[in-house]
Amino acid sequence: MNFFTRAMVGITGHHINGNTEPEDVGGLSKIGLSICFASLLAALQFGIAGWYLGESFGEDTRVVFAATTAVIGLFIVLIIDRNFIYAADTRADAGGLLSYIYLVIRVFLILAISSLSSQFTLPLLLKSELAIHVQDLKDERYDTAKNRYTNKYEVKEKIDSEQSINTQMAKLKAELANLPQPLVKQKLGAEQCMREYKKKMRASIGPDIDENEVADLYAGEKADCERQAVAYKVAYQDYLNPRKVQLAEAESTYAKAHEDATQAQTLMKTDLSRTDQNNQQFLNIASADVLWSLIQTNPGARMKYVMITLVQLVLELMPLLLKTLMGRSPLGIRVAMRVSHMQESYNNAEHGYELSAFERLDAATKAKNEQAKHDLADQIAIQEMKNQLMGLKVNTRNKFFDFRAQPQAQYQNHWQTSFTQPNPSAFNASSNKSSNQEMAIQEAIKADAAKPETAKPQPKENNGKSFLDQRFYAMS
Repeated sequence: MNFFTRAMVGITGHHINGNTEPEDVGGLSKIGLSICFASLLAALQFGIAGWYLGESFGEDTRVVFAATTAVIGLFIVLIIDRNFIYAADTRADAGGLLSYIYLVIRVFLILAISSLSSQFTLPLLLKSELAIHVQDLKDERYDTAKNRYTNKYEVKEKIDSEQSINTQMAKLKAELANLPQPLVKQKLGAEQCMREYKKKMRASIGPDIDENEVADLYAGEKADCERQAVAYKVAYQDYLNPRKVQLAEAESTYAKAHEDATQAQTLMKTDLSRTDQNNQQFLNIASADVLWSLIQTNPGARMKYVMITLVQLVLELMPLLLKTLMGRSPLGIRVAMRVSHMQESYNNAEHGYELSAFERLDAATKAKNEQAKHDLADQIAIQEMKNQLMGLKVNTRNKFFDFRAQPQAQYQNHWQTSFTQPNPSAFNASSNKSSNQEMAIQEAIKADAAKPETAKPQPKENNGKSFLDQRFYAMS
C-alpha cells in the first residue's frame, strides 16, 4: 500500500502495519478522503469568516486571524468525524442507539456551524442582492430611528409650540404697527377738527379784531376738538397697553420654548447621528440581519440559500454516509473482537471477585454468629449466678426477721448457727461481695451477744421500722 492510502486510513483512526493486507482496509481510504474534503470545506468557511471578522485589524493581523480560524474549522471536523467513524467501526455491539444520537448531534453541529459560516460565504454568492438590500435597510432604519428619537425628545411638539408663540408675537407686532380702522378714523377726526379750528382762527384774526374775542368765539369748537383728541388717546392706550403686555409675555415664553426646541433637536441629532454611524459601520452584507431579511423578502435569494445549505450539509455528511454504506471494515472487526474478548475476561474476573467477596462475607457472618452465641451463653450463666445470689439474700433476710419473735438467746444461737455453719452449696454459688457482707453481719451478732443482757437497749421505732430493721437494711 502506498503512502496516500496509509494516510487516508490513518485519518479514520486505524493503524496499518506490515501484516495488514489491502483487503483488510476495505473502504477506509475513501472514508478518510471524504473526511479530508469535509475538513477543507470547513476550513474554507471558517477562513472566510475570520477574514470578515478581522476587518478592523491590520493587513498582516487579518491574514493571521483568518488562517487561525481556518485551522480551527479544519480540526473541528477532522476530530469529530475521525473519532465517530473509529468508534462506530470498532464497537462490539454494532453501534446501537449511540450511533443515531451521534448522527443527530453531528447534523445539528453542521447546521449550526454552516448557518454561522454562511453569513460570510453567502455574501460572495449573493453580493448584488445583499448590497441593494443593505441600502434599503439603512434607509429604513434611519427613518425608524428618526421617528423614535423625535417621539422620545418631543421635538415636534416643542417646535410646534415655538412656532405658535412666534406666530402670536408676529400677530401682536402687526396689531401694534397697524391700528384698527375705527381708531384711525377717530384719530383722523380729532386731527381734522383741530385743523379746521386753527383754520378758522387764522381766517378770523385781523388788524382790527381782538384775538381774545376770536378765541372766545371758537372756544366751543376748540373744546370739542380737545375732547376728541383725549378720547383718541384713551382709546389708543386701551388698545396698545394690553398688546404690549401680551407681547412681552410672548417674548419671554418664546425664549424658553426656543431653548427647549433647540436642545431637543440637538439631542435628537446626536442620537440619530450615532445610530446612523452604527448602521453605516456594522450593517453590511455580512450581517445576519441583512441576510435573514433578504431571505424573508426575496424568494430567489431564499431558494439559493436553501440549495447551498443542503449541498453543504450533504458534503459534510459524506463521511458518515459512506461509513453507513460500506459497513464495518476487517480492521474494525478485529479490534471489536479483541475488545469483546477483553471485556469478557474482565467480566469473568469481576464475577469471580464478587463471588469471593460473598464467600468472605458469609464466613465473617458465621464467625460473628458463633461469637454472639458464646456471649449469650456467658450472659445466661452470669444471670443464673446473680439469681442464686439474690435467692440467698432473700433467705437470709427472712431468717433474720424471724429472730424478732424469739428470745434474745434463741435468735443469738440462731445467728451463730446460720453464719458459723453455712450451707456449702449456697456459699459456693455466691460471689465474694456477698460473703464479705455475711461475715460482717456475723461479727455484729457476736458483739451483741457478748454484751450483758441489761445493757442492751431496746430498739426504738422510727417511722414504723425497728432499729434492727434499719441496721439490716444498712448492711444489705
